[in-house]
Amino acid sequence: MQPTKDTRQLYWFLAWAVVFCDIGTSVYYVPGILYGSVGDKTPFFVLLTTIGFIPLALKYIEITWRNPEGGGVVTITTKAFGPMWGCLGGMLITTSYFLTAAISAVSGFHYIASVLPSIDGYIVVLACLGLLALAMLNIIGIRESAMVALIMAISAFAIDIVVVVLSLNELSADRWWKAIETLTPGREMSLHDLLVGFGAAWLAFSGLESISQLSPTIRLPLRQTTRWAMGGVIVSMVLTAPLLTMLSIVLLPPEIKATQSERFISEVAVVSGGIGLKLAVVVSASTLLLFAANTAIIGAYHIFLALSKTGFLPMVIGLRGKRFHSPHIAIAIATIVPVAVIIATRGELSLLGEMYAFGLLGAFVFSSLSLDTIRWKLGRRDLGFWIGVLTTGMLLVAWGVNLVEKELATYFGGAATLIGMLTAIGVRRAWFVDLLAQIPFIQRLQARAYRASENLVEDELKGLMTLAEAIEVKPLYSSSTLLALRDESPRLIQEGITRAKGKGESALYCIYVEEWPGLFAGDTPHFPNEQGIETLKAALQAVRQSNIEIIPIWTVSHNAAEAIAHAAKELEVDTVLIGASRRSAFYHVLRGHVLKGLTKKLPHDCHLMICN
Repeated sequence: MQPTKDTRQLYWFLAWAVVFCDIGTSVYYVPGILYGSVGDKTPFFVLLTTIGFIPLALKYIEITWRNPEGGGVVTITTKAFGPMWGCLGGMLITTSYFLTAAISAVSGFHYIASVLPSIDGYIVVLACLGLLALAMLNIIGIRESAMVALIMAISAFAIDIVVVVLSLNELSADRWWKAIETLTPGREMSLHDLLVGFGAAWLAFSGLESISQLSPTIRLPLRQTTRWAMGGVIVSMVLTAPLLTMLSIVLLPPEIKATQSERFISEVAVVSGGIGLKLAVVVSASTLLLFAANTAIIGAYHIFLALSKTGFLPMVIGLRGKRFHSPHIAIAIATIVPVAVIIATRGELSLLGEMYAFGLLGAFVFSSLSLDTIRWKLGRRDLGFWIGVLTTGMLLVAWGVNLVEKELATYFGGAATLIGMLTAIGVRRAWFVDLLAQIPFIQRLQARAYRASENLVEDELKGLMTLAEAIEVKPLYSSSTLLALRDESPRLIQEGITRAKGKGESALYCIYVEEWPGLFAGDTPHFPNEQGIETLKAALQAVRQSNIEIIPIWTVSHNAAEAIAHAAKELEVDTVLIGASRRSAFYHVLRGHVLKGLTKKLPHDCHLMICN
């Protein structure tokens, strides 16, 4: 199913915000991590990779519009080299997501600890609990809001700029000279040191790949919207990453750089703007870092879902829970691994940063090389093509250096990728089928995984329609009433039947909205979930003896209220019937309040009736 207009919710500035909330977090921990290995030359290496980041970001614009279905490195690599290579690209980016979640959670609590020193000894525990809390929110089904991301991104960017401006004002003539020195390689730097620092500094741009995962939710025209969004990402990163890194190295005294490497930016803020600015940095940094950790969990489990749909991972990974209908198994795996990594490394940011390199640069290489291959097959030989090839070569050098120099990253990333690929090949070639089929628990999960698709062939649901199909048959089955069902609601259906008969109508529209939360939408489902099937079956059975024809409509949306209001407008009904909400206040916060949303979004001439 292609992404619908309803799921394409992101204008360019919203897409910029979501990406900046991911890539913009790296400035909070990269300067400290790099300082431990390259010292006062940290700003030079960040500036050097910023220059390399720009052509790569431009390539990601094309990767995004060439793949409107989403999928990022998995999709582009599959199109260039085939499914198995796409699976390998997915395994690489998954290891990057694992480390993103781990490092973001740890770094977020380090910034909180800079104003609450009492939690300094509990960073590991808090980071693990934070990830588990995010997992629970995703299992419940948090509806990631692009507007929330926009507010967070603008706030963080504005605070970063304030820190930059006030810090630049603090620079004396001597410090300006020192700043210039930190941005140059110096005569004593060897080629080996140059390559090692260049490879390590790419950590400053982790999160760039998220733009390609967002493509199913970006507004059309996709190429233009993506170009503006990525232009905003480039400008915001150029204005923040090199300057904040340079100011951290120049303004902070050696003892602070040696002992507070996890929170350089808040320390710079207190030097240039006092405790008030430090608090602002801590609040924006910690919330943004936890948002990035959540984005990483979402990205990882969507990769799992994509690979399970293509037969590279067991179907049970995509199984959705009965209560919240979220892929709880995929979410659990996407959370347990980074928690284990945090525990194994004891939350040391330097180790986490070192482990980052394998998956991040590997995914960059695969995406960049795949686009080059597609361009070549299409006959492109222009300047842009050769700049793209040069970008791929630059990434290959950085990845190759890290493979040799970052042994821990190679061991972790290589092991995770190898395990993933062996699992994928085993599932693809049915190595494990006979073995797993003997386990009762697996048998039950597989039965549930197939149940929904089996139920779809039942006679009751052969008339299931999309909204577009319902609009087409409207002249044959006209009704002024739309029932919005969430679960089996016999009283609501009876109220609809009574109203239809009172209006002298023979049909009744009945809509079930499958909420598909998340900005990393990926492929939306082709068929209703189990609850949708049971709800629509119950509605069809309830009208059998009433001489009323129900038109069952199933649709997917990130916002149930918006989908129902849109259906009411397109079907030109004058009344929407909906049951009283049984969701808790907490549930409303996570997934939205449908009744409140309908009061704002329904057409002015359409009435809303609530049936208890």
